[in-house]
Amino acid sequence: MCTALAFTALNTPNFTPLAFAQIALFPHEETVADAGYEAALKAYQDGDPANALIHGKLSGGGGNVDAQVLVGYLLMREGTGFMDKDEAAIWFLKAAKLGQVDAMVALSELALNAHGGLSPTDAVKWLEMASANDRTDAMRALADIYIRGRGITRNRAEGRGWLVKAANYGDPLAERKLGDLDIGVDPKKALIWYERAADHGDAEAAYSAAIMYAENFEIPPSASKAAKLLSQAAEAGIAAAQADYGLIVYQGNGVPRSAEKAAQWFKRAAYGGDPEGRFLYAFTLAKGDGVEKSFEDAYYWLLLAEQDSGETGIDDYDRSRTELQQRLEDNVDPAVLMKARKRATSDTLMGTP
Repeated sequence: MCTALAFTALNTPNFTPLAFAQIALFPHEETVADAGYEAALKAYQDGDPANALIHGKLSGGGGNVDAQVLVGYLLMREGTGFMDKDEAAIWFLKAAKLGQVDAMVALSELALNAHGGLSPTDAVKWLEMASANDRTDAMRALADIYIRGRGITRNRAEGRGWLVKAANYGDPLAERKLGDLDIGVDPKKALIWYERAADHGDAEAAYSAAIMYAENFEIPPSASKAAKLLSQAAEAGIAAAQADYGLIVYQGNGVPRSAEKAAQWFKRAAYGGDPEGRFLYAFTLAKGDGVEKSFEDAYYWLLLAEQDSGETGIDDYDRSRTELQQRLEDNVDPAVLMKARKRATSDTLMGTP
């Protein structure tokens, strides 16, 4: 349901020229305004915001709602050299009054930040109108306004109601947020929402549900369910989930044991920046368990893990990391360790790996 401006209004980087190219909310015969919009769109796609704005304003002034939205976007966006959010609100308002739903969502963000003479009350109005057009992103935005009290009186029940409406459309982010609301008061209900979101492709919800099955969250533990959900989260690229999934693969907990596959997951987690993943990868490298032994690489990843997290307060984890570091420093050629230290220092300064 979401198009380009919806992503912009929710502060996400998902806007693409292709999304604008796909907007065709009001089929009509070719007009001068339409031709102007096509010229504006082409200029935008060619990286020429100045001409995009010129053609867009001419087309938008002639009544083309897509051009009005494009102009609003160009004026709202940083980096174009023409940012003027107050003027952007004027163009979005033109399109919103003609029923353009992306414009309604964009107006809500401008209203929350008091641009164009708008207020948080206006944000609620436009989001409610967008929600009436089945826009779940607008429903979630309304929920956020009410739950956080963004410019209005906080109303957690009202916010939850909007999340439930979005969830009823199968919106996975709304389902996950409902899980987040319930986790501290009703873990069983939270798990239901997390699993629904995971079924709809939300990897973070899958990770949360996996942790609930693996830990004591007032639900029956299930190694097989935890493994399945961890696999989903790990495959989606969540580094912490990759470390956890690698660990259960290493242990054979809910899945067939494989030191080789575990080491691969630890490596992915390590490169993804997860401190536990870096320690576990260092551990397998030091042992040569599932991967070719390398004391230099083991010490390198161990140093990065320590830089990432320091003392975690988790006794077993901190003790294991300290013991591995001590064994390496006691038994490995100092020249090898020095080489690893230099790599770790250099990569930390460069922001890699």
